[in-house]
Amino acid sequence: MTRLLLPRTAVDAIADDVAHYGKQRLETGALLLAKPGDTTVTTVAIAGTAGVTRGYGRFVLAMPVIDQLFTFAETNSLQVVAHVHSHGRGAFLSVIDRTGIIRMTGFIAAVIPTFATPPRDPTRWGWWTFRDGDWHDLPAAVMTDDDAVAVVTVDAGGVR
Repeated sequence: MTRLLLPRTAVDAIADDVAHYGKQRLETGALLLAKPGDTTVTTVAIAGTAGVTRGYGRFVLAMPVIDQLFTFAETNSLQVVAHVHSHGRGAFLSVIDRTGIIRMTGFIAAVIPTFATPPRDPTRWGWWTFRDGDWHDLPAAVMTDDDAVAVVTVDAGGVR
């Protein structure tokens, strides 16, 4: 997977959620979905509560959350292409991030810094792709003015 095209409405939805939890000093995140083989994000799945663990330096999605999301993706002819989450300060992949995020060739990880006041510019987020057994820098997603994006919530209770 190469550089993503990320609609402004997707960036706003993610940043709003990050700020909400960031003001509580908690990490949070979302997963990005696109049509197979496409780089345009069409769906943002914001993390809900059931099966989601948040803390300072901790954001974990339990397997039932992942199962719900991948079932939703398959049912809707979509592909999960990226994991986005927040950090209290910098945009970097921690040791936990490097091992805990989906490690599949072409998968993308992004980190949004300063979670209490997250930047609404994806070029200020950190971006990586997984290949050859490790994470490698990736150019930032390009924000588009397209507002055709679905924003859903995912947790162990389903996608809504």
